[in-house]
Amino acid sequence: MKSFEELINPENEQREKFFSYLLRRPCTYKQAREYLRKMKFPEELLDEAQNLGLIDDLSFAKLFADGHLRWGNIKISYELSVRGVSRENIRIALDEIADESERAREISDGLRESGLDERKIKSRLISRGFTNRAVNEALREN
Repeated sequence: MKSFEELINPENEQREKFFSYLLRRPCTYKQAREYLRKMKFPEELLDEAQNLGLIDDLSFAKLFADGHLRWGNIKISYELSVRGVSRENIRIALDEIADESERAREISDGLRESGLDERKIKSRLISRGFTNRAVNEALREN
């Protein structure tokens, strides 16, 4: 049982608030550190959270990539790097999602059915962060 001093300790309250934040939504180490700094909580909480598995950049990258399949690899990579994910973790996450050319083809098929011409389809795919290779392969298949 915790003592009264432990229960009213502001660090326990900060720890609880920080862990609650991490449980509400996945975030990267960088995002968690920024939250701690903004809240003026001790940064030692980062190591504890990471040891408990509440912060895991690779898992975050995999979830993020899988949740953004309508984006190309360029855009997914950029967004993950802005969030502090390493290149290696980005590469692993991208390797685990559907092939970029296949994703681009599925999107181009839908855009073609809606009546868009090839030039506009290509522009849309590029603006979503698909590589030129994936765009050209998607358009060549149809």
